[in-house]
Amino acid sequence: RVYWLPREEALKIPGIVKLAERLPPDVAEIRVVEIPGVDIQADGGPHVKNTCEVGEIVVQKLESKGARRKRITYTLSP
Repeated sequence: RVYWLPREEALKIPGIVKLAERLPPDVAEIRVVEIPGVDIQADGGPHVKNTCEVGEIVVQKLESKGARRKRITYTLSP
């Protein structure tokens, strides 16, 4: 589920504050991506219509950041 919320409303949602607070102050609406029962996050972009637009995605590192949390570090190759 993807939707937009006013910044003030988005900042009230636990868990998405970290990214939302880093956005420039003139950003009035925040794009939110929610997988019900799994996760909800502020989405800062960038966005493409299809991943083929960015080239090959090469995973460099996978890290566990706690229960049900992972960090993926990757690079893009044309």
